[in-house]
Amino acid sequence: MIDLSSQLRMAAEVAPMQSLIFDATSVRRVVDHSITAATQNSMTVRNAQTGAFETKGVSRPAIILARDYGLYLMSNGLPRDIVRDELSFAAYAQGCNPFQDSDWRRISRELVGDDDLSLVLPWAHDLKAYIEAGARTIVLNLNDGDIEIAAG
Repeated sequence: MIDLSSQLRMAAEVAPMQSLIFDATSVRRVVDHSITAATQNSMTVRNAQTGAFETKGVSRPAIILARDYGLYLMSNGLPRDIVRDELSFAAYAQGCNPFQDSDWRRISRELVGDDDLSLVLPWAHDLKAYIEAGARTIVLNLNDGDIEIAAG
């Protein structure tokens, strides 16, 4: 379990316990890209003491949980997994794909709140293990600012 503090704690005020459900086939592409990528993108974090933003390297293959135009997982690996123009491949949470789900904005808001979100999670190998063990879905349970992986 990872403590994601401020971004997900604000979302937890809206919805205390939520589950994000992803199709394992799409997640496999995300994690395979991250694992085989030449390098990982850095991440920006806020220094708890100073409040200043700092850039940190990512040493393990990671995925990004993001909410902007949809709610999705994508690879943190570089070079990016581009599918069209500047658009990276994304595994969308159920009900949160703006290209398929007419109510994606409301569902995304109910799951993680109104604000944009970008969280780097060093879980590519963990998610791949769930998929290789036969998981058909990947579930990320959000509870009071914490996040944990579950298989479906």
